[in-house]
Amino acid sequence: MKRLEIDTRRGAGRPFLLVGLVVAALIVTTLWYREGDSGPLHGMRVAIVAASQPFAVVGNFVTAPMRAAGVWMSGLGTSRSDYDALKAQNLALKQQLAALQEAKLENARIQALVDFAKTQDLQTIGGRVIGRPTDSRARSILIDRGSSSGVKNGDPVIAAGGLVGQVIEVTPWNARVRLITDPDSGVSVLVQRTRAAGILHGTIQGPLQLDFVDKTAAPVRGDVLLTSGLGGIYPKDIVVGEVTDVSSQQTDLFPTITVSSRVDIDHIEEVLVVIGAGTATAQPGGGE
Repeated sequence: MKRLEIDTRRGAGRPFLLVGLVVAALIVTTLWYREGDSGPLHGMRVAIVAASQPFAVVGNFVTAPMRAAGVWMSGLGTSRSDYDALKAQNLALKQQLAALQEAKLENARIQALVDFAKTQDLQTIGGRVIGRPTDSRARSILIDRGSSSGVKNGDPVIAAGGLVGQVIEVTPWNARVRLITDPDSGVSVLVQRTRAAGILHGTIQGPLQLDFVDKTAAPVRGDVLLTSGLGGIYPKDIVVGEVTDVSSQQTDLFPTITVSSRVDIDHIEEVLVVIGAGTATAQPGGGE
């Protein structure tokens, strides 16, 4: 019973203590704002801060390694979480760069085609190569232009470097082009320097060969060959290639002349079909 009375008295005194503390805080706050920077309260604050400064410096020094480790671990965790995203972004940027480079190269090839057609004063239709030969003997390509675009059987096909071949099959949406490297091809040409005439055709071995040129008018290495325009198949003066080798035996009626095309036919991607060049019709199994 006595203990209960003592606890009640102690509890009754606590509100007075709280009120006293609040009043004291108000008095100190009022004095703090009314006194100047040189007042006793401000001086006491400065003294307390100065006294605690060494402890703050020591605390920062002791905790610095732990804080640095925490920052490092936080950055490490972030890089791991973003690794897949950064990898995907890097791949996307590489693909965009490759696409831009390919577009630049394609534009350069197409511009070269257009410039070549302008110099030859030819009416042409552009096309892309969509199929390559599977037979080592029959050398032809498939392009994405057909009769619906105005392409006809027998139309010549050129590239920026010169003659490519002739259309031999046509559907509404594509056409097959027999290349000049095909052994069954045959192009009437002139040696630009001497005007000597001959027939150019492909060989099974690969290089082009010029036949039926008289020994007295045989070309030399480096001579340029042009289409002669004879037969009405190919327009006149289209570059076909240049002579790379000339050999002859005394018993040979004609010299053996090897020619290199100025078109990288095995890797060609875009071509021009010459429209209205002539009325001759190509035969799939024969020469021109």
